[in-house]
Amino acid sequence: MTTDPRFARSSDSLAAAVLELASARPVETITVTEIARRAGVTRATFYNHATSPESLLAHTLEVELDAIRTDFLVEFDAEPHAIETIWRAAELDLIEHIERHAELYRIGLAPADGAHGSVLADVLAGHIEASLHTLAEASGAPREGEAGTRFAMAAAFVSQGTVGALRAWLQAPGPRDPQFAVDSILPLIPRMWFELAAS
Repeated sequence: MTTDPRFARSSDSLAAAVLELASARPVETITVTEIARRAGVTRATFYNHATSPESLLAHTLEVELDAIRTDFLVEFDAEPHAIETIWRAAELDLIEHIERHAELYRIGLAPADGAHGSVLADVLAGHIEASLHTLAEASGAPREGEAGTRFAMAAAFVSQGTVGALRAWLQAPGPRDPQFAVDSILPLIPRMWFELAAS
């Protein structure tokens, strides 16, 4: 990773620009030129940081999401038998992240109508699925054979279902309560995850 302060400044400017623009319309409709102009950099500088508006947005959000995962895994490593409490806190952190970028996610997770695809759904689902795979590995879950496939299917099921639940929460009439979202989603998580982590 470069420590060039100019690179860091342009990275911050590009992140702010794509977050602002994607909070107004789907990222798939935003051009590199628009982002570069908003960030006050050249197109060449943009391509030093990302390959497309979608990849820039994904990376920008993943910085925050990765921090949430790291905190979750550190807490789990310290107190594995408190998994439900730790999971609840991590779920709240995730939902508060979404609430901070509510318009961006509301637009990006809206049912596709041809104007946009599934970049944000993929980012969120990928974050949740990777977190569950890491949790399963840390808990000694099988990685191969039918048992490994079962865990992979369960991780995909929870990740996609959580994204769908968050989409519904964002589309519901406000005001939105993050704690309500946590309280609604947590009972839907299959018990196998808590039992695995606590075993």
